[in-house]
Amino acid sequence: MAAAEFDRVAGVYDETRRALDAETLDGVMRALAAHGCRSILEIGVGTGRVAAPLKKRGVDVVGVDLSRRMMERARAKGLANLVLGDGLMTPFRGGSFDAVILAHVLHIIRTPKDLIMEGARVGRTGVFALVRKREGTRGWSPWSDSVGAERREWFRRLAEKYHWSWERNRTHDWNRERELLEGVPPDELVQVSDTLVTESLKDRIARVQKGAYSDFGQMPEGMREELVREMRSRASTEGARTRRQVYTLAFWRSDALRGSGARGPSGRARPP
Repeated sequence: MAAAEFDRVAGVYDETRRALDAETLDGVMRALAAHGCRSILEIGVGTGRVAAPLKKRGVDVVGVDLSRRMMERARAKGLANLVLGDGLMTPFRGGSFDAVILAHVLHIIRTPKDLIMEGARVGRTGVFALVRKREGTRGWSPWSDSVGAERREWFRRLAEKYHWSWERNRTHDWNRERELLEGVPPDELVQVSDTLVTESLKDRIARVQKGAYSDFGQMPEGMREELVREMRSRASTEGARTRRQVYTLAFWRSDALRGSGARGPSGRARPP
């Protein structure tokens, strides 16, 4: 996703996403402590939803991100060490940090392997990635099996009306997380939390209406308005949804990644 898209959603980003729960954060802290990591670079720091609570727990965090507006939100949370830059080619010398952490980033990068290789360059110990276990390999879409045949047909007609293609306009792909874990198996993969999350119809409508996710944000305005009206029409029959939310923490040792022949984006070798 381009920096401009993150800038667009910066104002509603936090209010349309859940903060990480204490169980998940505690699991991350245990992993950092086990590897003796105190100085961390978070690639894709965004609004500081992960970096801010880690900082409060005593971790020395530096954040890098492409979106200036997202980092303005992070700075308001007390994060001062923020750098505007590309996570695939960060402006840091090799071994500048104990480790690198990635959270909610791998699915929006077309070449996630390049991202962890860059993490291995600047992180002395290794690269951590917080990954949410998902049912199936695709993210939710209006055409998924879970919405039912009648609603899928309604969405199909709506998309045709506005000449909109969900697949063509998707900017994230949760398959990338799975493919990375399979293609570059981490040295450790530990479940850090397993919680039940309840989401109201009101919350779902708000996310669509505010265009809080890129797929909805890029919809023609009229299409999004019709989608919101359809969701509201179901308010009397469709209530809250409860689902399991399982987070795992992957860890790759930097020396192992570098030993595998680390290359930068597009196959370019990176300096040490």
